[in-house]
Amino acid sequence: MKGEPTMDFRFRDDVESFRAEVRAFFASEMAPDRTNEHSDPADLTGLDEGFERQLHARCGDRGYLGLTVEPSMGGLGRTISYQATFNFEAAACGAPTIDTAMTLAGHPIVDYGSAAQKEFFLPRMLSGEIEMCIAYTEEAAGSDLGAIATVATPTDDGFVLNGTKVLVTGAHKADWCCTVARTRPDGKPRDGMSMFLVDMRAPGVGAVRRSTMNEWTLGEIHFADVHVSTAAVLGELNGGWRQLVSAVQAERSGMFYFGFATEVFALLVDFVRCGTRDGRPLAGDAIVRDRVAELHVDLQAGLRLAKRTLWMQERGESNTVQASMTKVYATEFLQRLAHTATEIAGLAGALHGPLFGPPPPYAAGRGRFAWEYLERVHGTISVGNNELQRDGIAQFGLGLPRPRR
Repeated sequence: MKGEPTMDFRFRDDVESFRAEVRAFFASEMAPDRTNEHSDPADLTGLDEGFERQLHARCGDRGYLGLTVEPSMGGLGRTISYQATFNFEAAACGAPTIDTAMTLAGHPIVDYGSAAQKEFFLPRMLSGEIEMCIAYTEEAAGSDLGAIATVATPTDDGFVLNGTKVLVTGAHKADWCCTVARTRPDGKPRDGMSMFLVDMRAPGVGAVRRSTMNEWTLGEIHFADVHVSTAAVLGELNGGWRQLVSAVQAERSGMFYFGFATEVFALLVDFVRCGTRDGRPLAGDAIVRDRVAELHVDLQAGLRLAKRTLWMQERGESNTVQASMTKVYATEFLQRLAHTATEIAGLAGALHGPLFGPPPPYAAGRGRFAWEYLERVHGTISVGNNELQRDGIAQFGLGLPRPRR
């Protein structure tokens, strides 16, 4: 229609040039001769902490950790497309640079941090000097953060934190934790939450690793009479809920999901191209060819969906519903991809291997197909489970009434 914006989701030439630069950087940094000696299946990244910290430092040297941060704060001041492109390329080669300190806690510190907090944290986060974790979830408050029970009791010079956070990625290697606690016992929970920046080495802070079904660990963080000063409050006292909602509005295109999918799909295509079944080439099997082609179509459709989400965000349009659609599609596509790969590979697809390091003998896709089969349950229940995402799509996208609880 006349006057409607042209929906051109292609990246600009400068973003494509940046993509080529990042791809070349990771091709060197993530070469097998660099990663094979640093395999750590107990970490979500598949790599040990030393390798991750060194890579973060090299990314920091190039400005990659602050792509969208304003130059006045030490960043490059680029558009969201640069961040999405970086996330895609990092995921496509398994680089442990998705959950950096800036990714996890940069947005609330940039938007709500005091001058002193920005002066201390931002240079260290942008350089890759420190690692951070976010600890919001609790055992009885998974997707409903309004039910958190961790409390921060006021004292003369600060607060005392007590409570337990669960399902914390990277808790065992974090230097600092961004968390949320109740600071007003009366009234609605959402009107009495505050965010805190807590030193993981502070007395009373303990991190316990819990294994997932895919062997890597999530953390529990226990706060036992942890004293923090008033300077630890991030943003507005009792304004933590609003800040949490705002924090999740950062880059939400989901491009990193499709980076993961691109890598696994390439492994599947290579397996089909070279593999055999009962002495016959898999590539000649009509059913196998159809299923792989269907996945290719679905992957391209998903990328289009993610780029539209990104396009809306860069135009300043509300993309909450679009982002939810992308998250649901991407995480469930990763499941379909994993299931199809293991089914096509048969017994060889059931051999589980580490992300890095030598794969087990005879494993299809270097053991990645079996790893993906177990792993991709994770995406559908984290960062707002897909059932809640669908509720939001129904309510805000289709105008349906809010579901009863």
